[in-house]
Amino acid sequence: MTNSNAYIVCEDLFKIYKIADLEVVALRGLDLVVNRGEVVAIVGASGSGKTTLLNILAGYDTPSAGKVAVGDKDLLRMTGKDVELYRREDVGFVWQQTSRNLFPYLTALENVALPMMLTNLSTKERKTRAEELLELMGMGRRMGHTPEKLSGGEQQRVAIGVALANHPPLLLADEPTGELDDATAGEILDLFGEVNRELNTTIVIVTHDPDIAYKVGRVVLVRDGKTSTEIRRRVSYQRITGEAQAEADLEEFTLVDGAGRVQIPRELLEELKIKERARIVVEDGKLTVVSGD
Repeated sequence: MTNSNAYIVCEDLFKIYKIADLEVVALRGLDLVVNRGEVVAIVGASGSGKTTLLNILAGYDTPSAGKVAVGDKDLLRMTGKDVELYRREDVGFVWQQTSRNLFPYLTALENVALPMMLTNLSTKERKTRAEELLELMGMGRRMGHTPEKLSGGEQQRVAIGVALANHPPLLLADEPTGELDDATAGEILDLFGEVNRELNTTIVIVTHDPDIAYKVGRVVLVRDGKTSTEIRRRVSYQRITGEAQAEADLEEFTLVDGAGRVQIPRELLEELKIKERARIVVEDGKLTVVSGD
């Protein structure tokens, strides 16, 4: 399933939460591969498992079974100290709620410089690095402002700077434009594109943006805890942009996981009157699914 350029590899991933005497299955054998330097959008209904996947990739949660690797890190075999180093050096995270990304009593410059205090950089080096990131974020003239003096879009720009403070090769974002108006959301997605282009950062974004397929090279739909459908551009494209490119020629695929499983959309099953059983017929190189009831 893997390839030489694969950076994120999830295979048959399960996550089960115990709530009182109940077990809730958030991930049910999920497979996903993301290449180094790629931008991928993850979409799905509430409760589909997409945020659980993001939390596992960030090192905030541990899968119940399966395999998950980021670069040369096996996330299932890491010790507590390994996880701490991974979060500090390998991954940046941007939350939807700006209040979770920034300390309200610190300036933009101080917020971005703060994660670097855990490194060996000097005070001068931390300040220089923070200034460079804020310039890249388009916040060069707002470095001395605290979050309350910044707009929602400006706060998210600073939050992305914080996430990138320690040069992580992976950036994860959970609904980063969910609280922004359309114009500001487009600016933030453009900024992700600039980060990807300038730093070659691998980016995975969870979003409800209905037009995301026209803004990014690959969209993966998570349904019932598994990746089910993928939308790609016919012409190779790995970037992200804030403006929907309506002329983009898209292809939609049903994903086949490592165990040979596929998810057939409910509306198609109803149209074909397939209920509990189906017959699979192979003829002339084509596979046909028909009702077996």
